Amino acid sequence: MSQAAPYTPAGPDQPTPRPRRTRLLLVPGGIVLLLIAIPGATYGFAENQLSQAQGSEAHGAYGQALSEYGTAETVAGNPVSRVLLGELADRAKAGTAETHYRWGLQLTEQTKFADSETQLRAAIKSGIADWAVRGNAALADLFYAWGQSLVADKQFQAGIDKYLQVAGVDPTGNLTASTNAGLAVAYAGFAQWYLQQQPIDYPNALIWYEKLVKDFPDSADAKLAQASSLPQTLYNAGVAFVQQMRFQQARDAMTEVVQNYPKTSWATQANAALTAKQPLTGLLILSDANPTPVANRLIRIASHWKIVKAHTYDDSGGHIYQTTTDAKGNFSIPGGVPPAPNYLVTWWDPSRSTFVTTFLSDNVPVNQVTVNPLEPAHTTVATS
Repeated sequence: MSQAAPYTPAGPDQPTPRPRRTRLLLVPGGIVLLLIAIPGATYGFAENQLSQAQGSEAHGAYGQALSEYGTAETVAGNPVSRVLLGELADRAKAGTAETHYRWGLQLTEQTKFADSETQLRAAIKSGIADWAVRGNAALADLFYAWGQSLVADKQFQAGIDKYLQVAGVDPTGNLTASTNAGLAVAYAGFAQWYLQQQPIDYPNALIWYEKLVKDFPDSADAKLAQASSLPQTLYNAGVAFVQQMRFQQARDAMTEVVQNYPKTSWATQANAALTAKQPLTGLLILSDANPTPVANRLIRIASHWKIVKAHTYDDSGGHIYQTTTDAKGNFSIPGGVPPAPNYLVTWWDPSRSTFVTTFLSDNVPVNQVTVNPLEPAHTTVATS
């Protein structure tokens, strides 16, 4: 059995479907040109600044060169531009370091030392190894020249301070010998400066002479000082120390003259001073608990003594110094006594008609006094 074909009613023709097209984003031509032109313009500007900086540097206009290098580095070295202009930024940075260095050298020659230090330290901090090395070497030269200039101007302490800064920036020691020679001259000059003051300042002169001999013993300045100035200064410093009541320092100075410079006339004078008699004064009282002065009482001081039995002494065989207390119990030995340890002090006891003293123990007298060289001595003596 056959079937009829499906019936399609007549009607208008249907349009054939057309494929879809992708739309293009149209960018105005001016914007495209601007995007292309910006890197080129930036490069050209930075390159121009770099060229101007190099010209300024070549003509010694270092301040202007630094400004121009800085502009070039800022433009070419920012995060956006560095991708394309990094090489320009690096050249500007190197140019900045070199300019600081060359300006520092010029300022050193012009003796503008503080300004020079600023420029050289900027070169060192650039982060570029080569300029850091050169900057340190130039800074060492700067400190050396600065020290020389200050010492020549008799600003000795400031000059010494600058000399001492050389070693910190001179790791290879290129300037060690010349710096040490400069320091020796400065030490000697400082000592001589103190000797030229009115009144003469022997103690401070001695400080610098002794530092000279200690730190630079082989220098010509040290040998010259030891041959003449130092022994004389030692002796006179000792005299000054006595006047200032700095007795131990006085003894040390005089002893050093005697021991280290025995053939000089200053050693002879120092030895005489060390053995000279010193004033000896005292006060006689009843006791520590009752410090009433004992007036008009004979005092006896013996340079040699010995214990013969418990609480008994013998002061014969040495020198005896004798005096009398005044109305207030004070006494003194006319003309003084030679420096010596452990003089024995006794006093007249009318009740026993003899000289007596008190004892700490069977064989240790209480009242002993040591007289040191160059120093007056004083003692308080209690009768009980």
